Amino acid sequence: MKLYKQLYVFVLLLFMAFTPFYSYAQTSINWLPNSSLFPDKPLDYREAQFSGSLYVLHIPKGWPNRMFANYSAGINRSILRWKEHSKPKEIGIEIATFTQFIFEDPLGLFQVNHFNTEYKVGIHYNWKTSENWSLRLRLYHISAHLGDDFIYRFHINTYLDNLRIYEVLDFSAAYTKENWKVYGTIGFIPHSAYKRKRILGDAGAKWQKAVNSKDWLRWMGAVHMQFEQETNFYPGTRIAAGIELGKEGKAPFTIMLDVFHGYIPYSIYDKARISWIGGSMSFQPFN
Repeated sequence: MKLYKQLYVFVLLLFMAFTPFYSYAQTSINWLPNSSLFPDKPLDYREAQFSGSLYVLHIPKGWPNRMFANYSAGINRSILRWKEHSKPKEIGIEIATFTQFIFEDPLGLFQVNHFNTEYKVGIHYNWKTSENWSLRLRLYHISAHLGDDFIYRFHINTYLDNLRIYEVLDFSAAYTKENWKVYGTIGFIPHSAYKRKRILGDAGAKWQKAVNSKDWLRWMGAVHMQFEQETNFYPGTRIAAGIELGKEGKAPFTIMLDVFHGYIPYSIYDKARISWIGGSMSFQPFN
């Protein structure tokens, strides 16, 4: 029955997304547009994008002298776009995998543990209400799976409850004005493999400015906060500063220094409160 409920929610959202498309089938359709109506969120660890990070990791009361690395490979792709009452709308997909490694004693033994891998798949419906405002409705599935290295080296010999297998239905709004982008998301978990509290969301802002009037090089600074009812809405906060390479709206390559504090955003151990600082890069090759 749970599978039928998941399929029902998926088909319902798909129907909602495609209804306007069929109502305006005679309008101009743009297949595989080269951009997205909703701005990117490069600091969101759940964003479907290509990214890599290397951090010095600190967890209070344990795990000293460790480094943490994250790699993600993802597609956030608009499939088709049309206009309704002069307002652009689009439907797209999100597919991503997120993999993390822990480096034990990096200045000595340098033991590498495959810590965790997560998978994400979803669909989204984006639309603009004005030149500055963008909205998004999205349904996605996410699941986390501990790595073999971590299981063997820490002698995990029993099955653990995995609260990070669930579906999310969320709504996002973003406002863009000159050098600033501000966004917020509120979401609901309609189904989880194990008992988990339902509400989650995020909010953030991004600033960028051209370097010496170059249209392909920009300074950037951003902040992203994520929260979940499961962890009593304690904010996971990520702050970054760096540069963007590439023309505006053409999937820039971002290099940045960043710091994060909050509950670890990956794995079944998401009740561990951690801090890390390091460097990251991100890229959206398909938008």
